[in-house]
Amino acid sequence: MKMKNSISLMRWVLSMAILLIANGCGKKETDNVNDFEQAVRSEALDYFETFAERTDWNKFCSYYRDDLHFKDITLQLELDSLWKFKRFYKWDEEGNRFQKMFPDQKHLDLQSLVVEGNTVAAKGNVNPFYYDGSLIDTEWGMEFTIWLRFDEDLKIIEQIDWMEYDPGTLENTINRCKEKGFEAIPDWLDLSRKK
Repeated sequence: MKMKNSISLMRWVLSMAILLIANGCGKKETDNVNDFEQAVRSEALDYFETFAERTDWNKFCSYYRDDLHFKDITLQLELDSLWKFKRFYKWDEEGNRFQKMFPDQKHLDLQSLVVEGNTVAAKGNVNPFYYDGSLIDTEWGMEFTIWLRFDEDLKIIEQIDWMEYDPGTLENTINRCKEKGFEAIPDWLDLSRKK
C-alpha cells in the first residue's frame, strides 16, 4: 500500500514538474511574441508620428526596406521598391507646393492602431492642407486605413493604403484603368529613372 502511494505521489510530482516546465517554456515563447509586438507597436507609432509631422523626408524613408512592396488600393497602384515609392510620395521635391494650415499642424491624426505579430492596421484621417495654393479640405472625408508589415529588423517590407481621395482623383483613376488597364502607371508618376 505504501509502495502504491509512493508511486502515485511520484507520478503526481513528475506530472506537475512536466506541467510547470511546459508552462514555463510556453510563457517564454509568449513573452518573446509580446516583446516583438510591443517593438512593432512602438516603431509603428514612431512612423505615424513622423508621417504626421511631415517635415523629415529622410527619417520617413528610413522606416522602409529597399525592397518594399507598396500598394494603393484606391489608385490601383502597386510598386515593388522603395525608390518607386519615393517617386510616388516625393515630399523631397515639393518645395512650397505642400503647406500646412499652420506650422504645428499634424498632417494626419491617428485614430486607432492594432498590432498582431508583425502586422499593423492603422486608421485615421488626413488634416486639411494647401497644395499649389489650393485648400485640400475634408469635404470628401480624407480618411485612411494603412496596413504595414514589418520584418525582424523592424523595417517596413509591405504597405497597403486605402485612402479616401477627392472625386477628381477617383475619376482619373477609373478613366486610366478603363483606357490603359489596371496595371497602368498614372501619367503623373515618373518611374523612368531611379533617383
